Amino acid sequence: MIQRTLALILTLTALVLCLAACRQQKSYLNDRRCEELMDDAVDQIPVTFGYDTFESDHLRYCFDDWEEADDACLRYSIASENINEIGIFHSPTEEKAREIYEDCKEYLNDLREEKSAFIASYAAEELPKLERAEVRRFGNYTVYAILSDDDRTLVFDTIEQALTPKK
Repeated sequence: MIQRTLALILTLTALVLCLAACRQQKSYLNDRRCEELMDDAVDQIPVTFGYDTFESDHLRYCFDDWEEADDACLRYSIASENINEIGIFHSPTEEKAREIYEDCKEYLNDLREEKSAFIASYAAEELPKLERAEVRRFGNYTVYAILSDDDRTLVFDTIEQALTPKK
């Protein structure tokens, strides 16, 4: 009985490992401009007074590896009581995309450490956006979002759909 159970466990483990190894990684388009993707994203989540685009100085100051990207677009809500922010980077290689991904995670962690008290002083209801901010990769695109849960899901879904090849 123990031998049968052990054999079953080993067989199931081997099957799971085989399926994981055979699973194809999802492929994404690699030719969309970040500004176009950003336009699609912010159209889904309008805010009072709209969004503005961060200048390149913000990239240099806040992202150590920003030069690893060959295209980028970062936007924020113009209304100071709304901390919505989205960043989209395109990297020429997967390796550089991983570097940008780590850079974005560090950027969000720095914001949490440095800005939480300030945000709490004027817009405490916005803090959950910063606390649950997220970074995702879609092939060579890296996207971070400081948004409400529903808006963040909508933005990531919009970008993923825009980058998914049509069948």
